[in-house]
Amino acid sequence: NTNPKRGTRCYLKSVADELRSEGLAVLITTQVFERVLVARLDEDMVVASGISVFEYLVGSWQMSQTVVSNLCGAKGKALDLAVREARVQALREAQLLLVSYMGLSLQIPDMFPQQGRSGRAIIVDALLADPNANANSLAEQLPELLSQLAARFANDGLPEVIAPAISELGLRTLQRANRSLLQPGFRSILAALDTLTTNRQIAAAIPHMPTFDPEECNGRRMQTGTALGPFMALSGFPAGDESITKVYYSDAPQRSHQDRESLHTSLRTTVQFLHSALFEIVNRLIRSGADERTLVIQLSLRTLATNALRSGMQVDFTKVVDDGFADNLAFVWMRLSEPFTNDARLTRLARVDPDWVTMRALRSVADGGLNDDQSHISTYWRELTRIDADKEQIDAYLEQRLRDQMSSDGGFIPDCFFTTAVALHLGLVSTIARYIDMMKQIGRFKNEIERVRNSPGTLTPAQRANLPLVMQRWESQLQDMKREKCAMDAQMLDPRRLICAMVFYRFVICFLLRQVDAQGVFPQQAFTMPAENGDVNAAEKWRMLPEFLIEDAIEFVVFVTTYAPDVLTDSTAQVGDDGLRMFDDILPLFIVTFLARPKLIRNPYLKAKLVDILHYLTYRDPREDDDYVDTLGGNIPGNIRLHPSIQQFQANLDNNTLARAYLVPALVRFYVDIEQTGSSSQFYEKFQTRYYIARTLRALWARAPRYVEVTRRFFMQSGLGTSEATTTGSTRRDQRIIEEFVTRLMTDTTYLLDESLSKLAVIRDIEKRQPTAEAPAAEGNDSDDASRLNDAESRARSLVSLANETVHMLAFLSRLVPRPFQASEVVSRLAAMLNYNLQQLAGPKCSSLKVQDMQKYSFNPRVLLSELTSVYVHLGLPTGKQQSAAALIEETEAIDRFVMAVAEDDRSYSQALFDKALYILEQRSLKNAQSLTRLREFALKCQGAKVDSRAMLFLENEAPDHYLDPLLASLMTNPVRLPTSDNVMELSAIKGQLLSDPRDPFNRAPLSVDMLEPLPELKREIAEWRERKLAEYQAQ
Repeated sequence: NTNPKRGTRCYLKSVADELRSEGLAVLITTQVFERVLVARLDEDMVVASGISVFEYLVGSWQMSQTVVSNLCGAKGKALDLAVREARVQALREAQLLLVSYMGLSLQIPDMFPQQGRSGRAIIVDALLADPNANANSLAEQLPELLSQLAARFANDGLPEVIAPAISELGLRTLQRANRSLLQPGFRSILAALDTLTTNRQIAAAIPHMPTFDPEECNGRRMQTGTALGPFMALSGFPAGDESITKVYYSDAPQRSHQDRESLHTSLRTTVQFLHSALFEIVNRLIRSGADERTLVIQLSLRTLATNALRSGMQVDFTKVVDDGFADNLAFVWMRLSEPFTNDARLTRLARVDPDWVTMRALRSVADGGLNDDQSHISTYWRELTRIDADKEQIDAYLEQRLRDQMSSDGGFIPDCFFTTAVALHLGLVSTIARYIDMMKQIGRFKNEIERVRNSPGTLTPAQRANLPLVMQRWESQLQDMKREKCAMDAQMLDPRRLICAMVFYRFVICFLLRQVDAQGVFPQQAFTMPAENGDVNAAEKWRMLPEFLIEDAIEFVVFVTTYAPDVLTDSTAQVGDDGLRMFDDILPLFIVTFLARPKLIRNPYLKAKLVDILHYLTYRDPREDDDYVDTLGGNIPGNIRLHPSIQQFQANLDNNTLARAYLVPALVRFYVDIEQTGSSSQFYEKFQTRYYIARTLRALWARAPRYVEVTRRFFMQSGLGTSEATTTGSTRRDQRIIEEFVTRLMTDTTYLLDESLSKLAVIRDIEKRQPTAEAPAAEGNDSDDASRLNDAESRARSLVSLANETVHMLAFLSRLVPRPFQASEVVSRLAAMLNYNLQQLAGPKCSSLKVQDMQKYSFNPRVLLSELTSVYVHLGLPTGKQQSAAALIEETEAIDRFVMAVAEDDRSYSQALFDKALYILEQRSLKNAQSLTRLREFALKCQGAKVDSRAMLFLENEAPDHYLDPLLASLMTNPVRLPTSDNVMELSAIKGQLLSDPRDPFNRAPLSVDMLEPLPELKREIAEWRERKLAEYQAQ
């Protein structure tokens, strides 16, 4: 062997002897080639040659391929055409045999001797090599080899042929050098997978591989145990690649904002390459055939179903896929959905059937569904929380639908829609929740460090001695947290990712609106508000929709509004024709619809989140408030710059017909409904939501007179006895809402003022006792005071802000629509509340509220006093407006009722208190002369009413017991019987009771105003007795 190109020769003696015995020439012909090849692949020959079976086959194929190329090229032109074609044909036949045995060695490795490099390694090495580095190398010739392998085994086990190579490529991906996006290795990995899937037959075979979706894999194992798992696990998130935090963002917290943005841009570009590559690969698999598409969807749904714990509060990442995997999967499906979500007119929205869960997710493939053999998919979708149904209703509905013979004719679009939605639910939306938690943890940790640093006196001597080391360790931990935040910022605030999600959620929101549209044709026609009683198109299907569809849309918009508002107004995210733009049209319609028709959604938390969005997008900084009621001075607006999206959204609301009509009544109604949220912390949660409602209403009232007029018309219905279509459509329902709103507002004002002022008193007391150089504190007291001060400060900051807005809303509404606040069922409690808080703000103890830094708590007692006293004037003096004689009589009665209630409050009322309040208001120039005059006039009316109240006391002392209200011990004027306990009470008293607690006060049985029974004979008897007794009193 002197020819170096031919390598080592092997003498196949047994084959030679067989040929001689058969009288054949000892030559390799097409007839004997397979016999020769089999003999060459014998174990002894393989061991002797020192190279593996696959390596020998590939080498032989390469040599034959080179000869074929030469014959078909310039070198073969000199040969006779027939000779050349015969040689090429012989070589092609030989290649077919070589390819056949290559495939067999990959399918059944144990069939051949195990020596040298494996076939899977050889193919992957060639896939990862540079095809331009060496002429006639396997890397250069690999596409042709793959094409021949695919053609040969297309119907003969191709999935088993290519599975080893893809598994090997996956193992290479898991190596440190290849799994980091900061290293170039991952690009070669993705290019290799791209090369494989470019071949349509191979792409069609991949979903059928045994490793594509093995039964034993679920949860975290989907990331490493499935064929595509390692590629999907490539990640730009810090949890998937620690070098991103420790190396790439090592000094990011100390860098400028511009430098950090530069780092973000570079990493985002890399992640964009990753996303595009993964999309192209999965897209080829899906487009390779209907069966293959089903298998890809099944794999995605099963992966998501077995990783459902990702959406939990406390996630164990040893059991679920990481953020990078979930993000990649979600992004791939978002890209797959773009053909129908990017449609400006959403023409294919109707193809998404709301009953997809029962038609596809819960049915087996044999029955036209997508459920897997282990029923992971059906179990997950069956157990999901629904928009408005309990478990019993869900089970009954699903069982009935599964018995029905149904078929889905929506094709890929509904499958893609629901798969994308759940991928985002367990991917982006779940990661958003953890990102927000991380931001809160960083904030709390920074505050704790600052607290300890600024208050070393609160520590014990031993703690103070160790403080430098502890602070050093804490600062190091804080820097680690900031580095992780920078790494998360690069992904979570990536405009490209957020815009893609915004486009998809535009489709989701329009899908939801279509289900509740009264005509069921939105967006092909204008949206029609559904009836209040819940009559919606396909109502049962709506109630059975998974709740996460609406929850995720809301959570995503809240996140973008808070952390990335530029995305809201981005032209790419605003995809859609006029009337169907996400931020300008769809979002206002979405918010108004589900606030105006609260019965459509069972979960009050979701409706509260809609209020959050409204608050963020109508935001006015409290430091710039200049609209105090009947109060001079105020802040100077214009110093704080707000994001342009706020102004644009408010303009969108102004231009939205449904928003102009429904928004204010809907917010008033939700102020009442949020009393019950169903959570253990509902008592505190309701105040935050009500604060947002108050701030939103304040912004609307300040922006446009039309919102003030809508508010006035809504509240005046209680007096007019009419109901307009802009509200709930029911006079009785509207009146109940107004009555309950007044009660809630009054109760909140009482609680918030009392709590906030008490916390300020605690702060004042501790500040007075704080140690100084001249008077150091006693050992052990510092720590207790610091703890109490920290708690009081935290509570005061929130409570004072809530109290400010509640008092302002009370002052504004009592001026705009005084009648509901003068109603007999609330007037006594309202008067008592006003008197008590007037005593707190202007009484002898008001000096105890003067803390060192009142701005720190947004505490402005002067404004509070001025707005609170304005309520007295609004409810206790005539408005001076021109009105009918009947209206004047009604106004006079209402005013007298309020004045009498103020004067009869023996606990807090005094003329001296009003004198002190007037002195403060005048000295501090908080009201103009006319306002001060009217307040003095009201105080004088109360003095006169105090004299009249003695007559009432005489009547109550003389009255028989059955003339007195059993709870208030006051003389009844309009008695009613309670059918649930057979007791008799004053109508106004029991109505006031039922507004806060709809139960009989005597036996706790359910009771409503409609059930009360009038007692006209007793009413007449009491009235006649009253007249006689008053005559006696006057005579005396």
